Amino acid sequence: MGKDTTDGCFFFKKKAAPSEKTKDLILEEAKKHFAEKGYEGASVRHICDAAGANVSAIKYHFGGKEGLYRECFLHFGEERLTQAQKLLTKSESVEELQLRIKLFAENFISDALANYHATKMICREIETENPLIQDIFESTFLKVYTTLVDFITDAQSKKLINPDADPVTTSSLIFNTMTTALRSDHVAQKYFNRTLKNIEYREKFINNIITIVFNGIKIQEQ
Repeated sequence: MGKDTTDGCFFFKKKAAPSEKTKDLILEEAKKHFAEKGYEGASVRHICDAAGANVSAIKYHFGGKEGLYRECFLHFGEERLTQAQKLLTKSESVEELQLRIKLFAENFISDALANYHATKMICREIETENPLIQDIFESTFLKVYTTLVDFITDAQSKKLINPDADPVTTSSLIFNTMTTALRSDHVAQKYFNRTLKNIEYREKFINNIITIVFNGIKIQEQ
């Protein structure tokens, strides 16, 4: 029996990765490249080379570079909004209010760490107000924030927190503390040996947020 030559035969070459798998591989590599180089600096060819895909796959799956860039934000934003709406449902007690904010913070931070490159992209593009993703930002990431504002507002209407505590300011304190900690985590790890990647430290950090915020917005005893 002759030598098997199927690997070199045009009709029997190894099959390419399934379409959806190729799409996922491109997305993961795109997040890395866009996070490091930005939209203008990232190369479609380099992204495809890293994903082991043909450049034509960008056009097929995403319609082009801009579509690929937007897709990196869309899926992550929709998932963040879904989780926020699930966790920040109306509370009937101070204890439930605190628990839901803690669950939201835990989910927010752990998901941001798990999606490091997407998180880095979001922080940069929100600051620059990139028009390429403005609609996605408004329909997903901004709604995560307004969901928290609505959650705090509802608690205030039920007299669970101080009526003088501004819901927008309170939400900003929670949101900005988490995002700043995520963005500067590498600095905290380098100089203070603290990182949110450490589960014990992350829990302590979140508990501190809850304590500080609620000491400020709780109804003061007469």
